[in-house]
Amino acid sequence: MIRGAVIEDDRGRLEAWVEISVADSRGNLHTFQAVVDTAFTGSLTLPTEFIEQLGLRRIGRRRASLADGSENEYHRYRGNVLWHGNLRSAAIIALDADPLLGTRMLMGSRLTVEFRDGGEVVIAEPPPSPH
Repeated sequence: MIRGAVIEDDRGRLEAWVEISVADSRGNLHTFQAVVDTAFTGSLTLPTEFIEQLGLRRIGRRRASLADGSENEYHRYRGNVLWHGNLRSAAIIALDADPLLGTRMLMGSRLTVEFRDGGEVVIAEPPPSPH
């Protein structure tokens, strides 16, 4: 289970933040705060500086539209994210802004957010389906 909190920024916007751990090229885990962004269909974004520190392998470029309507190409990297206790391979986009956790990473998980300043954020594995 991944936990976090809702934080109200200085403009009154509420954002759901969680801690995400990413393995560097040697397998050591590094923890980052990321905003849960359900409008972002990728897995994860990290600032270029963080990606360089982790020594992640570049795997290409991706064209993406941002919330402000701008469209750009971004470098993509392969990384391993600690997800529900296991390392999970993910494409990580270099974006020099706050890290974003997107819906591709959330796939198969249950997201619960109490939208108020200080509210709880929980990303949980859904219970196994009965067969």
